[in-house]
Amino acid sequence: MKLFKKIIVHVIGFSIMTFAVSLIVKSQQGAFPYDAISYYISQLIPHDFMTIGRASILFGSIWILLNFIVIKKAYVFWSFIIVLGFGSLMDIWFLTVLSSYSAINHDLWFNVIMAFFGLILLGFSLSIIITNKTMPMAPSEVFLIHIKQFINKTWIAKVLIEIVMIALAIILATIAKDFIQIGWFTLVSAFLLGPIIGQFEKVVVPALGDLS
Repeated sequence: MKLFKKIIVHVIGFSIMTFAVSLIVKSQQGAFPYDAISYYISQLIPHDFMTIGRASILFGSIWILLNFIVIKKAYVFWSFIIVLGFGSLMDIWFLTVLSSYSAINHDLWFNVIMAFFGLILLGFSLSIIITNKTMPMAPSEVFLIHIKQFINKTWIAKVLIEIVMIALAIILATIAKDFIQIGWFTLVSAFLLGPIIGQFEKVVVPALGDLS
């Protein structure tokens, strides 16, 4: 029963998270580095098959392989569950609920509101997901845990990963000659996401109980 609850909670949190990320991308105010990279991969591979969701799966799969090369442990491949689910759900949201939303058809204020709404939803979903500490982790989380062995402070390790991803996103944006997904909201969300998660944790964690 406890395992069933953990799975249901994780699926709900994950579904909300992918919708939030998709909404932020659609608002065109600036996405998170990982999602910006996925966006630019889809732009640089000119084929209808390469959607943002599939580009996310491609990038995540490459990261998993790099994790295996560095960590040399088979458990890193559990991340494929997260990568496949994340990319697939993104495409589902783009094709259904968000199919009619286009940033160019709305005023700036509306797109800004959508971006912040997405950020709040993202913080809420992550406060749900982090209660499931025994569920499969994303490639970035696996790598973060690994490098924490060499860097004492988690936040420093996280910042280093984000810097590398931002640099990669900027390189891809330069090649694509398109900086839509690297904007002011990329920086704002990086600073606000942590505090938003913290506020939701105060409510979500007591409500869900111990899922470890």
